[in-house]
Amino acid sequence: IAVGQSINRIQHTMTMSRSKGALALLLLSSFLSSSSTHAATTTLVDSTGSLNKASTLPPTTFKEDGSSGVVALLTSPGTTGSFFPPVTTVIVDGSILKAPGASLEESTGLARGIGAAAAGTLADAVVLGGVTMGDVEGGLAGTRHGRTLAELFSSVLQSKKSGSASTLIVAVEEASGASSSSSLDADSIKENIEEIFDGVAALVLGVNDEEELSGYFNVEVALVKSSEDVTKVMDQAAKAAATSTKSSSSVMGSKPFSTAFSEIYSTLSSSPDYADPTPVAEAILACNDAYSRAFGMSRAKIASWKHRASRGLLVDKFGMNADSLLQRTLDLFDRDTMAAAGLPSAGEQRLVIRQRLQQRMEKTLNDLFDVQMGILEKKTLKKFNHSLLKKMSKDGLDSAQFFEDNATALRTALFAFETSAALLEIPSLSLTKSNAVRDVTGKLNNALMTFPDSPAAKIKAMKKVEQTVSKKKKPSEGSIDLALDVVAMIRPDGFGNLQGFAGYQLGPHSVTVGCHNDADDPQVIAQFGGVRPPFIRVQPKLKLEVEL
Repeated sequence: IAVGQSINRIQHTMTMSRSKGALALLLLSSFLSSSSTHAATTTLVDSTGSLNKASTLPPTTFKEDGSSGVVALLTSPGTTGSFFPPVTTVIVDGSILKAPGASLEESTGLARGIGAAAAGTLADAVVLGGVTMGDVEGGLAGTRHGRTLAELFSSVLQSKKSGSASTLIVAVEEASGASSSSSLDADSIKENIEEIFDGVAALVLGVNDEEELSGYFNVEVALVKSSEDVTKVMDQAAKAAATSTKSSSSVMGSKPFSTAFSEIYSTLSSSPDYADPTPVAEAILACNDAYSRAFGMSRAKIASWKHRASRGLLVDKFGMNADSLLQRTLDLFDRDTMAAAGLPSAGEQRLVIRQRLQQRMEKTLNDLFDVQMGILEKKTLKKFNHSLLKKMSKDGLDSAQFFEDNATALRTALFAFETSAALLEIPSLSLTKSNAVRDVTGKLNNALMTFPDSPAAKIKAMKKVEQTVSKKKKPSEGSIDLALDVVAMIRPDGFGNLQGFAGYQLGPHSVTVGCHNDADDPQVIAQFGGVRPPFIRVQPKLKLEVEL
C-alpha cells in the first residue's frame, strides 16, 4: 500500500510539472506573438484623434512606387460580435491600414470618420466591415456606415484623387445561424452608395458637377458568415490592390506615407462635415426642380408677350402684369423650397438657385421692356411725322406759323408717349420711362426741325405742284359706274414654302386669286386664334363711283 501511494504521488508530481511546462510554453508563445505583432504595427492616430508626429513606417512597409498594394480596413465601433474586430486607433499593420469608422453619437475626431476617410483615400482597395443585414435593409445613408462613406467620398473629391478607380468592398455580415433563405440585394446596396456619393459631390463640387462614383471606386458587395469568408474578402482586397493600375503614389507623390496621411487627416479635420448628405442632396435637387417648375409656369406668358412684341404690338398693362408675374414666380419657388431653407449647405444653394431664377426672369422682362419702348418710340415718331404732313397740306411750308403751330403737335405726341410708356414701367426692376422720354423729346424736336428737308415733305410738295399744274376739268355730265372686284385666297396644307397670285381684269371688273400653303404654319395658326385658316376665302368688293 505504501509503495502504491508513493507511485501515485510521483505520477501526480510529473503530471503537474508537464502542465506547468506546457502553460509556460503557451505564455511564451503568446508573448512572442504579441511582441512580433506589436513590432509590425505603427500607430498613426491615437484614440483621442491626435496625430502621432513621431510615427515612422519601416522602409519595406510600402514600396515607393506603390506596387505593394495598400488595403484600408474600415471597422465599425458600434457593431458587436463583428468578424472584423473594431479598432480605436489608426494603425498600419503590414500593408493594411486599420481605422475606426464613424459613430452616430459623436461628431469630432475619429468618431466623425476622418481617420477612415484618410486611410481610404491613400489605399488602393478599401474594405468596409461591420455592416449588418439590418443596416443594408434600412439603407446605409442613415447609419454609421453611411457617415463613414460620406467622409471617405468627401476626402477623395477634395484631394482630386487621380488614376483609375479603387476597389471598395462592402462586407455585409450575417450570423452563422441565420436562415439560409435570406438574400443580399447587391444592386440595391450599390444604388444606395451612389446616392451618398451624389449627395456629397453636390455639396463639395456644386450642383452642376457631373462626377460619378465609378470614376473613383468600383463597388463590390460580399456576404460574410464566417472567419473563412473574412479571409476571402481580405485576399480579394489584397489582390485588387496589388493589380490596381492606380497606386497610392498618385496621392502621396514623393512624400513619405506618414506625411501624406498627416496632411490628408489635417485637411479633413478642418473641412466641413458632410456626414449626412442624403437629405441635403434631396433638398438641392428639390430646389432645381422648383426652379424648372417656376420658370416653366411663367414661360407660356412670356412667350405670348414675345410673340406680340415681334408683331410690333404693345402688351396691355405690361408693367403691372410683368411685376405680378415675377412676384408669383419667386413666391412659387419659395413655397416649394421652404424645407431646404433650414438645412446647412442646402440653404445656401437654395439662395444661389433663387438668385439665378430671379436674374433670368429680370433679364427676360428687361429685354421685353426695351423692345416695347422701341416699338412705342417708332409709333410716336411715325404718327408725329404724319401729323406734320397733314399740317403741311393745309398751311404749306412757306407759312411763318408752321413751326409755331406744330409745337402743339410735338407736345401732344410727347404726352401720348409718356402716357403709354407709364404702362410699361416696372419700378421694382428700376425700369422707368425717364430715359426713354428724354430720348424721344430730342428725336421729336429733331424731326420737327428737319421736316422741311425730309424726303416725305419734298414728295408732298411735288405732288401738290403737280395737282395744281395738271388740274382736270370737271365732267359736264354726271355718271354712275359700278365695278366688282373679287379676291380669293387658297391656303392648302404646308409651311409657307409655296406662294403665287394670278389676276384677270375685264373692264372695271377684276378677279384676283392667290395660293399660299401656310395652313400648318404655327404663326398663321396663332393669328387665327389657335385654329387652322380656312382652305379658301373669297372677298367680293363692290365699287360705286358717282360723278355729278
